[in-house]
Amino acid sequence: MEPSHQTRKITGRILLLVLLGATAWAACAQFASPLASNLAGDKKAPVQVTVLTKPAMFVSYNPQTRKASVRVLGDKLNQKSPLERTQKLLEAENIAVQNPKFFEPADTERETFWNGFKHALSSWRHNPFLAARAGWNYLSAWHNRRTNLSPAEFALLSMELTQLEPSDFAVTFPARKKRASRKQDPVPAIVPDVADMAPLALKDRPIIVEVLNASGRKGLALELTQYLRDQNEKGQLRVDVLQYDNYPSTQNSSWLEDYSGRLVQVKQLGRAVGINGEIRTGAAPNVICDTRIILGKDFKMPL
Repeated sequence: MEPSHQTRKITGRILLLVLLGATAWAACAQFASPLASNLAGDKKAPVQVTVLTKPAMFVSYNPQTRKASVRVLGDKLNQKSPLERTQKLLEAENIAVQNPKFFEPADTERETFWNGFKHALSSWRHNPFLAARAGWNYLSAWHNRRTNLSPAEFALLSMELTQLEPSDFAVTFPARKKRASRKQDPVPAIVPDVADMAPLALKDRPIIVEVLNASGRKGLALELTQYLRDQNEKGQLRVDVLQYDNYPSTQNSSWLEDYSGRLVQVKQLGRAVGINGEIRTGAAPNVICDTRIILGKDFKMPL
């Protein structure tokens, strides 16, 4: 029995040393990384990561508001080094980032990656295997040098992601640009500290909405308009439906298209009507509303 006791004692000391070493390593990694320190500390600076899909995506996450902007980049570059490609992309898009972080997924097709990311974000609570698969994908990328996120940074970022939903992401697609006469100075791209940016929000007015029917079902936009107006009269939602109409084409999926930056209110609106995907953002000429609701074939009226 004596040798067994000594073996357990030695094993316990080895495990203790390993635990202390891991704790020291984690503390060192946190203090050495501004990104990790930001996520674990004051959370004042935005977390910015370039996802090297095709086209690439620049993600800027605000830990204070827990809102993220996703900017789809016009990516036509083909550098061998992921870091070099990241730097060239940010330079081409006039985005100033010090020590840029990047992640290149195994499948670089943007739609495939983005749909898988949204599915994992929505379903990991019911299927923990998705979280394990995300960890495995990171380890594979780290081993193959397809990311410069450290394990500590990935762990802290994953903890933040567990508190988010697809509707916390505002996606901006690239617009056709005219060639500039001269190169502009780069400016940092960050998510605002406040969630409400529109003048209407400052005046504490209801969010102004247009409803567009892209489902092919007659009368759906009118039905949702009546529902929203009833909810506003009951005080359940602060929404003003400006008008309803048909969308130029039929769409399979529904989405919210926001022009105001009132992400908190837009997310509440999406939950109320059952549209929980990412929020598409942009600037439309002569727009007279805060948000448009586009009703696709998948839309179902709220109960």
